[in-house]
Amino acid sequence: MERALYVHIPFCEVKCRYCDFTSYPGRGEGEKETYLQALCKEAKYYGSLFPEEKFKSLYIGGGTPTCLSGRQLSLLFSFLHASFTFGDNMECTVEGNPGTINKEKILALLESGCNRLSLGVQSFLEDDLKRLGRIHTPQEVYNTYSLAREAGFANINLDLMYGLPGQSLAGWQENLRKVTALRPEHISLYQLHVEEGTPFYTMLRRGEIQEFDNELALAMYEEAIHFLTGAGYHHYEISNFALPGKESAHNQVYWRNEEYMGLGAGASGYLQGIRYRNHSALQEYVGAVHSGKKLRAEEEVITEEMKRSETMFLGLRLLKGVEKERFLARHHITMEECFGNTLDKLVKRGYLVNTATHVALTRQGLYLANEVFQEFLP
Repeated sequence: MERALYVHIPFCEVKCRYCDFTSYPGRGEGEKETYLQALCKEAKYYGSLFPEEKFKSLYIGGGTPTCLSGRQLSLLFSFLHASFTFGDNMECTVEGNPGTINKEKILALLESGCNRLSLGVQSFLEDDLKRLGRIHTPQEVYNTYSLAREAGFANINLDLMYGLPGQSLAGWQENLRKVTALRPEHISLYQLHVEEGTPFYTMLRRGEIQEFDNELALAMYEEAIHFLTGAGYHHYEISNFALPGKESAHNQVYWRNEEYMGLGAGASGYLQGIRYRNHSALQEYVGAVHSGKKLRAEEEVITEEMKRSETMFLGLRLLKGVEKERFLARHHITMEECFGNTLDKLVKRGYLVNTATHVALTRQGLYLANEVFQEFLP
């Protein structure tokens, strides 16, 4: 079996107002070095458990991995390559913030085998970036993008967010024009959802910002689909668009409900039928690694019933849907035997199309995807 590998770097310069990920701002070099040592030890442990495994993708996310220095990034890759074996055509992605990238880091990534850069742009408009609490400016987006291109990166993803406080449809359209003008290979869109525990959540409770209008958010999403597909991008997943052949290999592992290994503080994984999450607190994670105590804060055995449900609602995120032959080969039962009544109901509502080979969302179902997914929960 070929799995994917995810590595979490939980450091950032400043925690953004919307962020509820495991991330710790403003940490010193000593704490980063200590974390990398623990991460190295965890990698060696898992490498010994899967010595014959050939990982098909590597994704280093955060936090902000590019908060690390060029030397630290090189060190990270050196022990990952020492611990694991990667396939010949392995996709290797590193997330970065345009405000934390320089030539040294770009070259360190390229020399270490990184072949895909994912930049958290979020917006090309200065007012949007200030509202979000981002540390970079619009000009730094262009500077970083040019630097990456000149150095040799031929596969770049740019993230954009919509549904931001005070954002207008016209402002969103300007973002779409600016992102397509750069012609990245991949574009990921995220609608802002205010999560409990974030600064935005506090601001919402205080009345400093308002709930975003759902109809306007839908109009922004529809505009993005129309604009990006018109510019030649393949809308292959609910929130993701790619030039032909540049779809994210790593993320498709998640959407196909395949197994992946997660390393680092707060990282999640799905191995040998068990879904797990590591300790999130830095000291707790580092202490668990070095003491040999239980590294996983949570574990859940995924039953066959759960696997079937997840294959459906994760796979339906892909615009091509879930392949019936693949479902049968994996679960040894037909899709209709498992979900016949549910499929019939959703087809009648106009949310799904059911062909001889696939089940997929209709355009109406795409807009109501969460409602569709809930129908497949066990």
